[in-house]
Amino acid sequence: MKQAQAKFIFGVYALVLVLELLFIYFDQQQFRWFTKPLLMPLLMLGFYTASSKRSGTLFYLIPVALFLSWAGDVLLQMKGMFIPGLISFLLAHVFYIVYFSKTGKGKKGLLQLQPLIGIPVLVYILIFLWLLYPFLDALKIPVTVYGITIGIMLLLAINTRHKLSNAAFTLFFIGALLFVISDSLLAVNLFAMNHLALSLCVMLTYAVAQYLIVKGALANEQINS
Repeated sequence: MKQAQAKFIFGVYALVLVLELLFIYFDQQQFRWFTKPLLMPLLMLGFYTASSKRSGTLFYLIPVALFLSWAGDVLLQMKGMFIPGLISFLLAHVFYIVYFSKTGKGKKGLLQLQPLIGIPVLVYILIFLWLLYPFLDALKIPVTVYGITIGIMLLLAINTRHKLSNAAFTLFFIGALLFVISDSLLAVNLFAMNHLALSLCVMLTYAVAQYLIVKGALANEQINS
């Protein structure tokens, strides 16, 4: 019964995402005030409904990260609220970082065994920030801090390899990777080249990233229950 309810909620999440993408495509920004703020609460509800462990630090880290993401979604829709929105998402990534670092505690992850695997992530973040710098003006420092944070988040998702099940690791890795892609496209769209295709890709990759991380957390629960 609980799993059926969770599937229904995740199905509604997918439907709201489709509507959100349609509103972006047809430039119906007023309707996005109904769809975009619905996404993260639906994921929180789906996670809570499907979860078998509704207690403990690891459980609460996920909904807190989703709540902060929701706050970021709302703030970024408001004019002049870019920095507060950026801070909200920065904190969301910090909670994901804490989750990835705490889960599978006591076991060595992929980066602990083979540190060089993390080099491509570091190189990407550095090159991307370098290319973006000419467009940032006064936002160089906050965007740099944010870029480093999402890089750490991806690295720690990669490090869950060998610490967790293959299913949980795969969901976390792809989710974190899509999150980095989404944030990268958002930066390009905001600062360098605004385009409809970029707006659509930002929202799609972001929503799928959050969903995969939630599913990864649920898969991790099932293995450890």
